[in-house]
Amino acid sequence: MSGLRISVVIPAYNEESMIGACLEAVLAQSRAADEVIVVDNNSTDRTAEILRGFQDRVIVLGEDRQGVQHARNRGLNAATGDVIVRIDADTRLSEGHLAAVEATFGDPSVDAATGPVRYYDVTLPRVAARGDAIIRGLWTVPNGRLDWVFGANMAIRRPTWLAVAATLCADEQFHEDLDLGIHLREGGYSVRYARTLVAGTSSRRVKGDFMGFRHYLLMTERGYAQHIGRLRRGSYARAWMTARFLLVMYPMMRWLHADHHRRHELPIVVARKNPMSSVCD
Repeated sequence: MSGLRISVVIPAYNEESMIGACLEAVLAQSRAADEVIVVDNNSTDRTAEILRGFQDRVIVLGEDRQGVQHARNRGLNAATGDVIVRIDADTRLSEGHLAAVEATFGDPSVDAATGPVRYYDVTLPRVAARGDAIIRGLWTVPNGRLDWVFGANMAIRRPTWLAVAATLCADEQFHEDLDLGIHLREGGYSVRYARTLVAGTSSRRVKGDFMGFRHYLLMTERGYAQHIGRLRRGSYARAWMTARFLLVMYPMMRWLHADHHRRHELPIVVARKNPMSSVCD
């Protein structure tokens, strides 16, 4: 055992349909979290009520400033673990996930890590996961010097977070997790793409209208454009090409999501827009 303390941080805004299953998975880990923090970002639905049912096992914090960036910062700043796992409210971890985190960070050269996702609410999930892995592979380099992390599935050493937090951009026109990855690379920190860190996530972001999905995708491109002088060669070009590819694939991705829900007689879940933030969480 590495002896590392692990915190799990989950920003949440209007997540009544997701937060319960997310927390049940976190609390069922074979390697228990040393603390679990949920940051309620002014939810107006039943999120707070559901969180009260976990109050003896979960720390619930509030964040008055609206936006996933602010909620994330509140949680990560409050975390006391040696390693902080940051996931989304629609993430569902397999029971061995935190054990895999502990093993990954047993290597002292790893400052942060991210990994692949599996979509649990689509038809043909293996096909969807393979396509997602191919796309993320465009950003992966052999030496582990990534310039991105995936907010639904990432972990960072607490000293690394404290060192980089003050350098992060406040611009909400691009994704906060991408911004974190770029600043980690600029600071000389090692971000590993760990294939053992697999997390389940929802495909709900494709269920909105096409223009909303386009805006969501192009936030990645805008993030790379904003940091163009800090990136390794080709990062912006890959972001540009990948966004266009996903826009072409949008009808199929939306069908995979909707067909799964029809087959299982489930309500369609749409990504919510966090007010005062352009990020669909």
